[in-house]
Amino acid sequence: MSSLSEVEEAEKREVEAQKAWRAEQFKQRRIDSRLSFPFEMRLPVATSISFLAGMGLGLSHGSQTAGLRFRAEHAHKLPSTSTGWYLYHKSKNYHMAMGGVKEGIKMGARIGFWTAGFFSIEEMFDRYRGTKDFLNTVIASLSVAGVFSVWTITSKLAHETSPILSPDANPILRFFLKHTFYRQFCAGENAAEVRKTVHGLKNLGFKGVILGYAREVVLDENQAGNLTSCGDYEMAEACIRKEITPWMKGTLETVEMTAPGDFVALKFTGAGSQALFDLSQQADPSPALKEAIDSVCDLAASRGVRLLFDAEQQAVQAGIDAWTLNYMRKYNKKTPGKAVIYGTYQAYLKATPSVLASHLAAARKEGFTLGVKLVRGAYLGSDPRHLIHDTKTNTDNAYNGIAASLARREYGSILQPTSAEETIFPSVNVVLAGHNHASVRKIQALRTSQAEKGEQQIDLVYAQLQGMADEVSCDLVQAGLAGEGEKKIDVPRAYKYLVWGTTSEWEGCHGEGVGEEG
Repeated sequence: MSSLSEVEEAEKREVEAQKAWRAEQFKQRRIDSRLSFPFEMRLPVATSISFLAGMGLGLSHGSQTAGLRFRAEHAHKLPSTSTGWYLYHKSKNYHMAMGGVKEGIKMGARIGFWTAGFFSIEEMFDRYRGTKDFLNTVIASLSVAGVFSVWTITSKLAHETSPILSPDANPILRFFLKHTFYRQFCAGENAAEVRKTVHGLKNLGFKGVILGYAREVVLDENQAGNLTSCGDYEMAEACIRKEITPWMKGTLETVEMTAPGDFVALKFTGAGSQALFDLSQQADPSPALKEAIDSVCDLAASRGVRLLFDAEQQAVQAGIDAWTLNYMRKYNKKTPGKAVIYGTYQAYLKATPSVLASHLAAARKEGFTLGVKLVRGAYLGSDPRHLIHDTKTNTDNAYNGIAASLARREYGSILQPTSAEETIFPSVNVVLAGHNHASVRKIQALRTSQAEKGEQQIDLVYAQLQGMADEVSCDLVQAGLAGEGEKKIDVPRAYKYLVWGTTSEWEGCHGEGVGEEG
């Protein structure tokens, strides 16, 4: 018995000694740690506090912004009854609460992320250098600040005139962008790089590409209201030499890079100030610009390449619609059922169904195939808010409804005819551009049903931006490969939308392209 009690006593002393040792070790770690917190405690505590602080700021800012937006959007339709005012304020409070929560989560996540980055980098240098001093804190601060600055200014680089922040003038900045963002999203800077990229995509199973020249001008409201013509003589010659001719050469080179059956995306704003002025005034293109556009269209038609006239901001969109219809009349009659020229229609605009319906009516009356590229929208940051659908759900419904009507060649509840007599649907070719998997699957299901029933199908392809929505693209590619040779099944054709050009030119157009395809 005595030996057993001695063993138990020894075990107790050993356990107590281990507890004391662990307590001493933890105490020493706290003494040695920054802020008296070991890193595994310091990181979650600091991140949580930062998240809560950001959440508070975001709640305040987001709710105020949502409230102001709600008042502005409903200023033209204020209620006139007490019940109406009750529902108005109830809806406003709901939007403020939701806006505050969303912005709070976003801001909290951002601040928490950068805080976690700071403490992690600081700890990394503490361990690497074997000492905890102020230098490591400074290095961590500068590292986080530097990464944050690069992330913040990247979208502004293309519009900078300073040589320090111009990718074309700053070789260090150009190297950084070229080997990071540019490589992910762009086809290349010259014909050899572009052909290599396109060849790789087609080897993966893509049926083709949509290639665009990365040159565009985006206007703010003040610029849109102050557009002027290049005038005559010397000023006009300068416009042609510096703006129209480079755009024409770049676009012609793009067409020459592209194989028959592929597309070239054409942005009129890339042709400079005269094009912007003509479009904003809804005037015909100037003689020099008309000659440039004609040469591009003629080359594309002769090579079997199709042209997508991209949508742009509302300051110039009405002019683009007029030019697009004129070129459709000229080039989309040559081969029945085949379009060379496509217009772009943005589903997030409330007016798009009526605009498209009027173009369909013109195509039927004048006997040409209407080329349609359907997107959700690209210029949310510059287009007037009242022209855009109030909710994403409304935009989704518009996109899906228009797509279904085009695929069936039938008018519906979204895409309605211009008049009761307008019941015959014209010939259409469609590029369904989008990153929304649900919308793509709806059209796939509809076209599969058409194939099973032996119904006539329109010429339709799917498109996503290079470097984005690869899960959508890959599903389409796999479905296309699996369906080859099969009867009574729709074989989807997937295309990738790429731009080519210098890093600064790519930066200028990339943001709009993302939105447009989304």
